[in-house]
Amino acid sequence: MLSSRCAIRPAGSAVSITLLALLSLSPVPAVAQPSEYYDEVGRLLYSIDAQGVVSMFETDALDNTVSVTRGTREALKPRITEISPSSLQTGKLTVVMFKGANLVGAKFSSKVPGIKFGGSAPRAVSAGVPIEVDQAVPLGPLTVEVTTPIGKTDATLTVVEPQIDLAALARKKEPEYRELPPGKPESCPEGMVAIGSSTGGFCVDINETSPGDWVEVEKACSYKFKRLCWSEEWEQACKVREAVGLRNILGEWEWTRTSEYAAAGEQGSGGIVTENEDWLAVVRGKQACSSKDRKDPWTGGVRPGRCCK
Repeated sequence: MLSSRCAIRPAGSAVSITLLALLSLSPVPAVAQPSEYYDEVGRLLYSIDAQGVVSMFETDALDNTVSVTRGTREALKPRITEISPSSLQTGKLTVVMFKGANLVGAKFSSKVPGIKFGGSAPRAVSAGVPIEVDQAVPLGPLTVEVTTPIGKTDATLTVVEPQIDLAALARKKEPEYRELPPGKPESCPEGMVAIGSSTGGFCVDINETSPGDWVEVEKACSYKFKRLCWSEEWEQACKVREAVGLRNILGEWEWTRTSEYAAAGEQGSGGIVTENEDWLAVVRGKQACSSKDRKDPWTGGVRPGRCCK
């Protein structure tokens, strides 16, 4: 009898209660929140719908939509496949072309101090970015971070020393002379003095550079945001050396920026007799302000120069 009374309990009731409890505790699938991303002037760059599908919008200069690419967030992350040029010179601004995919709205940055990125208008597959490198930035690899609202990637450039186009200098048959206002500059950087001239005033270093070949001396001036003095400037400065306090300007040859050509049949670059015209650097100051000679810029010996600005 006791067992029969116990059997009155409805079969399966405990199971029903358990199922309801499990259903009430089961998580409800989350629905993605739609979102949109715009640039600084209000152009739509990316949108993400409730299912997580990403749309990338590419526009032209007139704000016309030229392409729409859809895919997952992973598929539309930015990618870099090609960089040109791959190196940056210290003290200069270089426009670097990044090529790849999904670059709409990309921002370029670096954690290294002294790197400045100019404005750009990235397309889906390319972006031309002006990059200015301070003179103090260490030489070697440089990591550039490329970021969009969808993701980010890294690109690697190389920081190198400033390059001098010697071939371009050699093509200049007539020595250049910089056109500057007549008279004397109102002020000069520390360590320089002002030289007045009817053909253009300039600043010149009081001291000569460390000795080196022509390329090394030219680099030494460019690193200080100066330039090697032209031959004409050097002579003008030499004539007033005592009045302005120039040091060691006479007694040994000094490199100048001016170039001349050895005609065919003369001793030219490398000390050989030339069959054609050959470029030579002008040196000044061995004995007097008028002293002048021509030397091979690469193998013509080690000597100082003087920087102008």
